[in-house]
Amino acid sequence: MTTSKVPYYVMKTRNSNRMLCGSLATPHRTESWTLGRPFKTQPKDPVVARIREGDENGELLPYFDNPQLISDALYETLLEVGVNNMDVYEAVIRSVDGTIEHRGYKAMNLLGLVSAADMSKTEFFEHNPSRLIDASIKKLVIDEAATQGFLMFRLAESTEIVLVHEMVKQAIEAKGFHSIVFDDPGSIVTL
Repeated sequence: MTTSKVPYYVMKTRNSNRMLCGSLATPHRTESWTLGRPFKTQPKDPVVARIREGDENGELLPYFDNPQLISDALYETLLEVGVNNMDVYEAVIRSVDGTIEHRGYKAMNLLGLVSAADMSKTEFFEHNPSRLIDASIKKLVIDEAATQGFLMFRLAESTEIVLVHEMVKQAIEAKGFHSIVFDDPGSIVTL
């Protein structure tokens, strides 16, 4: 029997010299950038991502997976390929003392959590009984039918995981964005 590879990848950042930024402020204490829901209260304009002290000379990336920042160029690429489930807000990356500032970024709220793990094949660590939001995954297997055709989404079982369709992967690679990697879902481990 031949099995076809599911055309989804985990999109991450991999760059040991990257600039590290703190978490983005949420517009309200009941809201989150990682829960896939539109904000009821609009974030401050612009959204400020603070550079961690001592990391001001780190490399700027087109995609920061935490906090959720994308460059304007990456945002345009995502729109071009058909990703339509993002709420974005103008963002600035700023040093704590305010002397360094980088513009040309969006804070991204990726809408729609998708429960796409094939529960009969995905392996979970036993120490964490949770199967939604913060599941500890040993081996992820995607149920393609459950993806609902989304081109980019957060996995409902573990919202730190952003999955993209192969079309999105190819569009990003074609534009030559550095430091964005696409891992096979089966190789992902979350604790």
